Amino acid sequence: MTGDQILESRKADKEYAWEKNVLEFKNWMVKQNKVKGSGKLSENTAKTATMMVRGFFAFHRLPLEFRRTENVKLVEAQPLYEDYRFNLEDLKNMFDVADLTEKYILTAGKSFGLRAGDFLRLTRGDLEAYLNRPVPISIGKYSTKKESVPAYPFIDSDALPIIKLMIKKMDREGRTKPADRILTFKDAISLTRALQRIIRKAGINIGNKRVRFHCLRKFLTDHLSSYMSESKWKQICGKKISEGAYISPDSLRNDYERTMKETCFSKIVGETDVEKIVKKQVLLNVLKNLGITEKEATSMFSRRRTLKRRTFKPNIDAEIEFIEELIKEKRNGENDCPDGEHCERFEQIPEANLLEYLRQGWQIVKETNNGKEVIVRKQ
Repeated sequence: MTGDQILESRKADKEYAWEKNVLEFKNWMVKQNKVKGSGKLSENTAKTATMMVRGFFAFHRLPLEFRRTENVKLVEAQPLYEDYRFNLEDLKNMFDVADLTEKYILTAGKSFGLRAGDFLRLTRGDLEAYLNRPVPISIGKYSTKKESVPAYPFIDSDALPIIKLMIKKMDREGRTKPADRILTFKDAISLTRALQRIIRKAGINIGNKRVRFHCLRKFLTDHLSSYMSESKWKQICGKKISEGAYISPDSLRNDYERTMKETCFSKIVGETDVEKIVKKQVLLNVLKNLGITEKEATSMFSRRRTLKRRTFKPNIDAEIEFIEELIKEKRNGENDCPDGEHCERFEQIPEANLLEYLRQGWQIVKETNNGKEVIVRKQ
């Protein structure tokens, strides 16, 4: 039937035949999904299809009329998979084995609670202006796509140092414009794949559950709901609320700060924590110059963790020690550092002492945000 024929049939329908057709269509779609069993279709597919049919009639002002029980059958949908529920220990273990980009996805993802598409659109200009403020840091109003409502996300203590390092990484890549996106992924599914990759590296058993980027949003909202009203946490994450329920980000900050004790695996980031993260990135850059990429180093570290599962505790100190061993081995193999001692050495010094060290042949390799410089020399 053409569209006009369908509408004429609907006008002449006195026995609710089209309502019956739509119910049968929903049941047929569900059966097709089960038969295919590809994992790409679900009952949500059937629900969406029936909503499109109902929308056609409603647009032409010939809406279908269903009983309450029939309407329930049309809108119900059981998901094929149940999402994995992260806890704080999971996130810490994942953080310990992740590379810098993966750390950003993990920490900023659970800090902001944005949908994947909205998270992927974050730019340097959205975050950079606020990074010197105390956590939690409001980034202000951020427009979301799905419901066309603003979100008011916060940067927590886990995400802050990682975001700073990502900005430094963008500097090295020449991506200095405020409109440059933090991540250069082509599509939102890449965020889920990155999260699944970290899960595998961390050796976390998820059983028959599903891991996707949305799990980070669910992790945050579950904890926010324990410390604030529904209208408040929805405002932070970008879900629709009534106009009268909006409050200023400053008023949300106190509630978010109380939530951080359950959503952050680090304490408020201190100078020592930032120094370790910076040192690790500097060493990774040296390793890259010696022919070993960060991805290869992470894979080697993961294998060592598997071999020494009972005695090996992955943390940033262990990562730094491992990278230093790789650098030493690589240089020994190239006769660049035969005794393992007379090779590059790093130090972090106050900016006031910089000139003296430069005169002695040291070179700057990293600037930190605590008024210090990371320098290197060959002994």
